[in-house]
Amino acid sequence: MQQLPDLSTLSSTQMGALVLELWAMVQTLTAQINELQARLNLNSRNSSKPPSSDGLNKPQPKSLRKAGQRPVGGQKGHKGHTLSQAAEPNVVVTHAPPEHCDVCHGSLGQASVVEARQVHDLPDLRYQVTEHRVLQAVCNCGKTHRGVFPPDVTAAVQYGPRAKAAAVHLNQYQMLPLKRTGQVMGDLLC
Repeated sequence: MQQLPDLSTLSSTQMGALVLELWAMVQTLTAQINELQARLNLNSRNSSKPPSSDGLNKPQPKSLRKAGQRPVGGQKGHKGHTLSQAAEPNVVVTHAPPEHCDVCHGSLGQASVVEARQVHDLPDLRYQVTEHRVLQAVCNCGKTHRGVFPPDVTAAVQYGPRAKAAAVHLNQYQMLPLKRTGQVMGDLLC
C-alpha cells in the first residue's frame, strides 16, 4: 500500500486528484468486501453447494407449514377410510379348539365361530398357459378336415394380450426400462 504524501504541501488540484484516487480505491475495496461477504453467506439452501459443505453452521430447517394452522392427526368431521371385511371371502380357514379340555380332559362339544379376522392379499401370480390344439378328422369319402387356430394365435409359443398389456404398462406408464420390465415379468409370473 502506498504512503500518503504530506497533505499540507499539496495544491488544490493535487488534493482533488488524491481525493478521486482515494474514492476509486474505496469503491474497489467496498466491492471486494461485498463479494467476500456474499461468499461467506452461501450455504446449501441458497446455492448449489452440497449440504456437507455447510459444516457446523447449518441453517435451521424451515417448514412451509405454519404452526397452529391445523392440529396433528385426523381432522374433526373427516370420515375415516379403513379396510372392511368382505361379505364373501375367497378362502376360509377354520382354527378349531383342542378336542379335549386341558383341565378335566373331558370331550368338548360343538364349537362355534366367536371371532373372524380377514387378511386381504394378492393371489399367487403365475402364467396361465393355454394350449390350443387343432384336431383333424378324415371323412369316409377321404377328405381331411382340420380345425382352425384363433386369429390371434399365430406362433408356436407367444404371450397373451394381458401379459402384453402388463409389460406395456410397466414400460410406458411406470417407465421401467425394457430389461427391468422383463425381469419384473419373470419375477412375478414365473
